[in-house]
Amino acid sequence: MWSDKNTVQIHMELTNACNAACPMCVRFHNNSPLTRPDLEIGQITLELFKKYIPNNILTQINLIMFCGVHGDPGVARDTYEICKHIAETSPNTNIMMNTNGGMRTPSWWSKMGKLFSKKKHWLMTFSIDGLENSNHLYRRNVEWNKLEANVKAFTQHNPRSAWDFLIFAHNEHQLEEAKDRCKEFNITEFIPKKALGVDNGVSLKRLPALTKDGELEYYIDAPLDPKNRNLENPTGPVEEYYQSFDKTEYYLNKKKKHLSINHYQTQVVKVYDNIADTKWDNVEINCKSHKTFGTEIFIDNFGRVMPCCYVGTHLNSTYTGTESMQLHKALNDYGWEKFDLNLKPLTEILSEGHLNRVFADTWNLESVKCGKMAFCADTCGKNSSLDRIFTHEDIEDATRFNLRNTDV
Repeated sequence: MWSDKNTVQIHMELTNACNAACPMCVRFHNNSPLTRPDLEIGQITLELFKKYIPNNILTQINLIMFCGVHGDPGVARDTYEICKHIAETSPNTNIMMNTNGGMRTPSWWSKMGKLFSKKKHWLMTFSIDGLENSNHLYRRNVEWNKLEANVKAFTQHNPRSAWDFLIFAHNEHQLEEAKDRCKEFNITEFIPKKALGVDNGVSLKRLPALTKDGELEYYIDAPLDPKNRNLENPTGPVEEYYQSFDKTEYYLNKKKKHLSINHYQTQVVKVYDNIADTKWDNVEINCKSHKTFGTEIFIDNFGRVMPCCYVGTHLNSTYTGTESMQLHKALNDYGWEKFDLNLKPLTEILSEGHLNRVFADTWNLESVKCGKMAFCADTCGKNSSLDRIFTHEDIEDATRFNLRNTDV
């Protein structure tokens, strides 16, 4: 279980700000380019990083992952300075960073490339879902020429790098060309991935991309080739649905913070009291934060410690599903302050066993009604869709495992 002795990986969200506007991202309102009215922007500066992860903790960490839940680490103010601090303070700590690559300037990316090239196992992953005529359909607001210049500025120094490619109907015909262009971009790995959100478990779904005025702009569809989908054999009709919104009402809510997270949390108990879902009761949980060589924690951009980024996504979002409601209620009842690095040091949070009591201690309970954490069963239960996002058996998390137990 989680403790201050066996934590060897940290997944950290440096900021929940982002230059892109991906339709499926939880930071946006109704698949539009407008950020959610309740979203409060924050970031971890170099000063806060040093406070949250003091040197005595940093030197025991094998891997730090900078990968956004709501934001992109490339947007955070002190990303380079934090990476440089890690390199100088803890030579055996590796870094993995995921980014859309469409922010900042080539000179900044060149500086990052020089830093990463000095570390054999540091990895920069660029999320590029297509080519010149297709990447912008999902990675909205990412301009191709700027992206290309930034990537090449980074890779000219020959650091380890990867191209993550989410597969949709509009880009699946470009898979081979994208793989071939890795050589042009000097990218060392190509990782095609099946997209979540384009099926409901029974039918394929058309993912709507809305404008800032709340109207449909276009649909993003599931791949035509079954092997590129999570749902290879749909049994129901294609789901085509979107909900437009009133822009005036949106700005009113944004001004009043009507949908604020705090307001949302006060409503959780009322909804949760009526919980009756039993589909998770007999699900065996295999937590992805527990590795054979130690455990991983997630730290959000406000300095709250959680088991994983999946939990972090829902704690900073206004989802209304049973699993999210239960998750919020558990934290409300237990006390959010017990997980806050602004109030207590990381060693204390971990050694006091708070993560174990709220999460791990529930996994063997009889039912969700009795307290079994539905979110954990849904995310890390057997046959979770998260286990099926990679398109080939040889391209899975194991390919990156080498980063986590190696010398620099």
